[in-house]
Amino acid sequence: MKIVSKKLPFDFTNLKFVGISAIIGTLTGIVISAFRILIENGIQYSLNAYQAVWHNINVLWIIIPVFILIAIVVGLLMKGNPSIRGSGIPQVEAQLAGNLEMNWFSVLWRKFIAGVLTDGTGVYMGREGPSIQLGGAVGQGVAYGLNMYGSKRRLLIATGAAAGLSATFSAPLAGTFFVMEGIYRNFQPLIWLSSLTGAITANFVSINVFGLQPVLPIFYSHDLQPSSYWQLIPFGIILGVLGYVYNAGLLDLPLWFAKIKFIPWYFMCIIPIILVIPIGIFFPDTIGGGSKIIMLASTKSFPLQMLILFLILRMVFGLISYGAGIPGGFFMPILAVGALIGAVYGDVSTKLGLVNNGLLNNFLIFGMAGYFTAVSKAPFTSMILITELVGNTHNFMSLAIVVLVSYLVADSLGSQPIYQALAERLTKVKRYLDSREATDLVKVPVFEFSPIAHEFVKDVDWPGHSLLITIKRGNLTIIPQPTTKIHPGDILIVLVHKNNFGYIYQQLKDLTTHE
Repeated sequence: MKIVSKKLPFDFTNLKFVGISAIIGTLTGIVISAFRILIENGIQYSLNAYQAVWHNINVLWIIIPVFILIAIVVGLLMKGNPSIRGSGIPQVEAQLAGNLEMNWFSVLWRKFIAGVLTDGTGVYMGREGPSIQLGGAVGQGVAYGLNMYGSKRRLLIATGAAAGLSATFSAPLAGTFFVMEGIYRNFQPLIWLSSLTGAITANFVSINVFGLQPVLPIFYSHDLQPSSYWQLIPFGIILGVLGYVYNAGLLDLPLWFAKIKFIPWYFMCIIPIILVIPIGIFFPDTIGGGSKIIMLASTKSFPLQMLILFLILRMVFGLISYGAGIPGGFFMPILAVGALIGAVYGDVSTKLGLVNNGLLNNFLIFGMAGYFTAVSKAPFTSMILITELVGNTHNFMSLAIVVLVSYLVADSLGSQPIYQALAERLTKVKRYLDSREATDLVKVPVFEFSPIAHEFVKDVDWPGHSLLITIKRGNLTIIPQPTTKIHPGDILIVLVHKNNFGYIYQQLKDLTTHE
């Protein structure tokens, strides 16, 4: 085993990427702030139009043609670039995996316009997924301007994605953890350093526009006592089961819509855009991504029947909206459903004398965290996101218990990490052999209990057309020999052809991780 340990007096690599990440975060913060403002104004205009119908039914003859026109414009934008369809997070994940290539400028302006138009109608879609894709496009654009390719470009795209989530939710830690846990699924130092820098600078721009108040400033005056923790178990089970159902719906609904042949896929968005009109007229409090209904549920005392109606409506129409391929996300819609589940559970528990009224908002918050975990299978992102959204760290122990139970239930039922599953559907991984294209480097960490942990290099069945060239072990750089033993925590650097990146990366992940 040859070990090379070379220490330079100064290493400006991290500092260089911090500077670049700060630029990406600033640009992303500006883009997403404008995105948020336009969507909020659009929803307000739509809400005013829905309310006007009660005074003059003829207003419908204005709303319907305008919404049809919006659907046509959005459909043509998606036809011009199918990568802007849906949330945008699966596209970013597929791009970072090397299985999808996107035109960053086309995605940037098309997704921006399409997101503003569709979310402005009040459909049950959020701005968070598009914000992540817009941030990724900004990162890709900066990489293009700096002539960066391969792993460096992917790092800048991931940094933009973290900045996008941070700016739209004012949640820099959640943006960073989402990239770590939801996209890369590891915590390499340079990745989290760049992502955190981009997220912080994007959030700085955002708070200068929208202020320091959390996105969901839910007030609660009591902490759940340890003697009542047993109630979190059945609650977590309910969240896990319903999260599994929603997860399956997100995966299945697009397939059902694909069976509709008389409407082109890019005009399928007309279905939810038209259906939202009666919902906006009769249930205006429920329209939009879901932040409004969450805050109302935390401040108003709705009858139990109304809470159940809102819950069913948000679940069903939310799935319809996503299934139709609308350029919108389901981060906030998931949180809205989780909050309503928590409100229903808290209301029933109160009526049964199990909890007092002062704990209703606690269950609403727990519901958001547990449900998001069950759907996305990203527990740490969920806990940090809810903490930043609410702006309160009380009841963190209770929150963690609900998250743990809901995750275990959803996982036992076979729930898939939603963004990874959707990303895998976007492209069929192609295997390129002996490509004349430039080479690239795949970097993967070795986890404990993985198939190759504690194995010799010579005993590993390495993917074809790849070459293990370096093992990073802490501060050591190891040139691998047949008798080099692979340790948990090692970073494997494998040389591949550029066009073979995604295929090899997936095979190496299977070798180095353990599910």
